[in-house]
Amino acid sequence: MEPIGTGFATVDVALGGLITGDNVVWICDDEAVYDTLCAGFSTAASSRRQRCIHVSFGGDRRLAAPGVELLDAGPTGEFDRPATLADELDRRLQSSPPDAVVIDDLTGPTRRWGIDATIEFFSRVCPSMLQAGVTAYWSIGPSLGRPAIDSIRQITQCLIDVRSGRLRVVKAEGRAEAQQAVSYRLSIDGDELAVTIAPAGGRLARGLVALRQEVGMTQLELATIAGVTASAISQAESGSRGLSVDTLLRISDRLVVPLDRLVNATPSPTYHLARHDRSRVLDGGVIALVPDASIGTRVYLVELGAGAMQVPTIDHQGLEVIAVVSGLVQIDLGEDRPVLRSGDTLVVETASVQSWRNLRRKPARFFRVLRD
Repeated sequence: MEPIGTGFATVDVALGGLITGDNVVWICDDEAVYDTLCAGFSTAASSRRQRCIHVSFGGDRRLAAPGVELLDAGPTGEFDRPATLADELDRRLQSSPPDAVVIDDLTGPTRRWGIDATIEFFSRVCPSMLQAGVTAYWSIGPSLGRPAIDSIRQITQCLIDVRSGRLRVVKAEGRAEAQQAVSYRLSIDGDELAVTIAPAGGRLARGLVALRQEVGMTQLELATIAGVTASAISQAESGSRGLSVDTLLRISDRLVVPLDRLVNATPSPTYHLARHDRSRVLDGGVIALVPDASIGTRVYLVELGAGAMQVPTIDHQGLEVIAVVSGLVQIDLGEDRPVLRSGDTLVVETASVQSWRNLRRKPARFFRVLRD
């Protein structure tokens, strides 16, 4: 399955591209912005001859891209209730999954369904989209409230805040940490949408958020120390404005932190989730699950055909682990050639893996974990 793009080159760069199965949730304060984003997304899918479904909650909005299937979930539509709509989406995902789904702003049906039913609907459908490998666009308005937005953020793969002419990547699983919490300027000209980054503003935004969270301060408390308003701190953290050198020096002096830390600090992630298209296969059926050496651990899934033998393309001298998922695999360590069956795990400490061989006439799979 060919990955779908956002339809806008600069947005693709900001997000690190779309990953098949992504649920991308947009927090929009302007419906026209979401309309433009959806038009680009659905047109990109159509240009690749990929199927797209539009879930409409009523109104005159229709996607203009050719071939888009309409699913009427409006007040008088066939799928007007959350459970009925979720059942229909599940049926389509299982029988003939589309490549893309565009879902109207959830603010509308929330008025009919209630906030709890809306969150339950999202919590059920979002994982189903991911499992089926369907890339989906969702929209939520700020009026849903912080608890509801937090619930959605915890489940979705991507959350992007688009308000007041700014685009900020709040969450993007499977992308580099450098792309998280970056703020961009957003501009729309007709059907065209573009984002541009203000490097200093983005770095300051990440630095302030990371430092404030580390010392356990609220925006108001940091504003008091800095001698500015809480609104000024909020805008600096969103990337929409900067702070004067005098203000930054005051923060640096009173919190006893180096000035460069304010523009270089990044929030420490609580986890690393590597999510990518399953079509990304390296030589010899090796799929890079976690290829980023900076994390300290790399993970690969190796798929061996019947009777196949392969020499690793990555030469690793440190500790590594090989865990067999299925099949019967022989690992050549030079002086030793242990055989592993499904469920067996080999920890290689000082030797170097020379090759691996599938000893059976059906495919074998195993994980290779490298500690850097």
